[in-house]
Amino acid sequence: MGFEPSSLEKPGRTLSGFNGSSTTSLGDVILPVQVGPVILNVLFSVVEDLSPFNAILGRTWLHGMKVIPSTYDQRVSFITQDGQINLYGSQLAAQQCYQIAHEAGPSADREHSPKEASASDQ
Repeated sequence: MGFEPSSLEKPGRTLSGFNGSSTTSLGDVILPVQVGPVILNVLFSVVEDLSPFNAILGRTWLHGMKVIPSTYDQRVSFITQDGQINLYGSQLAAQQCYQIAHEAGPSADREHSPKEASASDQ
């Protein structure tokens, strides 16, 4: 992702998962997230746990992008000068990514580099 693990800030924060479990972050990093023509810098807490998500974009990103979420349609929409952009979630893609990571098991690469990231809701 273009950063060194030593460049992570505020390591050791305890994060709670959706299922009630907790993990300790490797640290925080600010990365640019581009959606259509819009680029927004987002603070991510990096963790080394297996997850069905590559990243979780939380309230800070949603508010910064001024999105309109739809849980029914599994999408978020926002307006740009070029018109409306719709981003759709894919449970199938998330399940496939999780399965591939799970089957790969632990590796030397995972032991030395951050694998998953989740957005911080501040």
